[in-house]
Amino acid sequence: MELGERITAYRKQAGLTIAELAGRAGVSVGALNKVIGGKTISPSFAMMQALARALGRPLADFEDGPVPAEQGPSEEAMGLARDFDGLDEHGRRVVRSVMGEEKRRMAAAAEPAQRPVKVIPLFGNSFAAGRGDPDFGNPWEDYEAPADSGADFAVRINGNSMEPWLPDGSIALGVKRAPRDGEVAALLLDGEFLCKQVCQDFVGNLYLFSLNRARKDADQVIPRDEERSLTCFGTILMERVALPTDV
Repeated sequence: MELGERITAYRKQAGLTIAELAGRAGVSVGALNKVIGGKTISPSFAMMQALARALGRPLADFEDGPVPAEQGPSEEAMGLARDFDGLDEHGRRVVRSVMGEEKRRMAAAAEPAQRPVKVIPLFGNSFAAGRGDPDFGNPWEDYEAPADSGADFAVRINGNSMEPWLPDGSIALGVKRAPRDGEVAALLLDGEFLCKQVCQDFVGNLYLFSLNRARKDADQVIPRDEERSLTCFGTILMERVALPTDV
């Protein structure tokens, strides 16, 4: 069973809508839909942890294998049900009242704690995984990110050249530091916004790679002695991806 089908099965067993699951996990509905629909093939470990917690499942339940079925009533529960049938109306009202209070208590305890957030700049729609036109009239907006994420800024991804790691329309978090070889950076190259995997060779030539190798036409090579305008906003927070071998 595919990961998206597995998440859908667990969501339905938990009686949650997609929006409710996304809210409990602290992810966007769009990002969750991309995982369910198979557009995001390898969601991050942090995202899978959040979904597992929201669904009350161990991470192992999301690996290959049959979906665990919901267990039926225990023997103890069946015994209590038989005892309930033997009570008079007053006793049944007392049991219903206690059960109602306990269900409300458990529901309140299950509500996820509000995760602390901080406000960081989200750079505008012009930020692209391929190429984009700068929008200096509206360079950023406030964006709430998890306070423990370590992020200094966020960028909105447009285009498919960084999929499936950075899907079209997703928001990526970044830190203000220079990228290491193999990391993904947010860049402004000759007035065009880019989000690319970076690598520098031993003589100083700079390579900007698309993670989606079907879009290697969007790669950029900047020779050491070529004068071009390049600004690095910082490094994108994401899993490391191996450098391409089809250069």
